[in-house]
Amino acid sequence: MKKILIADDDRAILTLLSYNFRQNDYEVTIVSDGKKAYDKARKNPFDLLLLDLMMPEFSGIEVTKKLRKEGNFTPILILTARDDDEMKLTGLSAGSDEYLDKTTPMKEIIVRAEGLIRRNQMYNQTASDSVSESLDESPATLVTDRLVIDFTKKEVTFDAKVLDLTKREFEILELLAKRQGEIISREELLQHFWGISDTAETRTIDVLISKIRKKLNNHYIKTKRGFGYYFEENET
Repeated sequence: MKKILIADDDRAILTLLSYNFRQNDYEVTIVSDGKKAYDKARKNPFDLLLLDLMMPEFSGIEVTKKLRKEGNFTPILILTARDDDEMKLTGLSAGSDEYLDKTTPMKEIIVRAEGLIRRNQMYNQTASDSVSESLDESPATLVTDRLVIDFTKKEVTFDAKVLDLTKREFEILELLAKRQGEIISREELLQHFWGISDTAETRTIDVLISKIRKKLNNHYIKTKRGFGYYFEENET
């Protein structure tokens, strides 16, 4: 049975969400503020964290930042009453995996949650298989004159400095690097990481790409106008 932690200071929302997830065979834990959510997530394994944006003690974004900083990469879905694109991008940049308005139909919330859990399980299995296959080998890396991407350690070094990338930023860079030279559209990136391909959501990808580029001093990630992004290794 999948385990989910739901955090919201609105008792009615907690009741509604917990009921619907239990109806879909989830083991549900509920808390009413961000600090309790943070403490529970640190001490207990969950398949998904469903966090309200605005909560007492810690906001959903603060909980996300704290957990990601500690290396906890449990999928996080943030729910908010604020239909604010900038806040949505802030949440995604902080390391959350999905950000939905509370007016989103319950069926869609559950479908998005299922998608996040499924992709995380596939990601972990791939990482586990990679480690098993390379026990007696050097870690798989991409190395250029200025950039080193260690796909096993999930670490990126640029100009001899380890970069502070969020989980999602690393995953996007990893995908582009492993398929270097291949143009990947915004819609494909949305589908791959969030299970959606809505053109209206492509700004999310643009902002994340911009953040990665900034950390790489605008090297390596290129744009093919009207088509998408690609990774180019040959940098000077």
